Amino acid sequence: MDKRQYPRYQLVAPLVGVVEQNGGRYSGSVLNISLGGFYLHLPRLPADSLKIHGVDDYGEFHYAGRTVSGFGSIVRIEKFVGSVGLGFCWDKEGMDAKSEQLLRDSISEQEARRAFAEVSVSGNTIVLRGHASSALSSDVFAMLRNIGSGHAKLSLAECVSIDSSGIELLMALRDRGIVIVDVGPGIEPVLKRFQLLDARVNDDTR
Repeated sequence: MDKRQYPRYQLVAPLVGVVEQNGGRYSGSVLNISLGGFYLHLPRLPADSLKIHGVDDYGEFHYAGRTVSGFGSIVRIEKFVGSVGLGFCWDKEGMDAKSEQLLRDSISEQEARRAFAEVSVSGNTIVLRGHASSALSSDVFAMLRNIGSGHAKLSLAECVSIDSSGIELLMALRDRGIVIVDVGPGIEPVLKRFQLLDARVNDDTR
């Protein structure tokens, strides 16, 4: 996973996921997925010591009411205060055909959404064009880190459509204090419905 052989898609709304190692089963939130694996955040430190590249490690996550599962390896361990992040990499031969197809379907959905959208930066403004969805989140958050959340703004003037995952993305940005400076007419009613325009700055403050 760390070599980024496969494009990685950050999830605004985490999925439920699990890793198993040496008989222990650890459940948490899947924060990103790729064809190569996923990143799992555990809300508390495991009582047992986890290790990288264990024997017959197992992983799974739940998507669209179904489960992607298979054998693989924990390839990354990040310890935080009271929690831990795990990078899990699938074994190529460790997944059944149904799980492999569901994994590809989940990635294809992200790629299809991304094909109808574009993200760029103009000064300290992140500009979204086309279809707003969670498939843009990795790009948006990368740009946000470069600008700094205290200075970044968001333009949706050229967005023509938005789905539920796009709403979740905007909610996540709102929670980080990112203000909306422009909204396209096609999505303005949707944003009003979810009260996302409360974070919009006035015209004279742009």
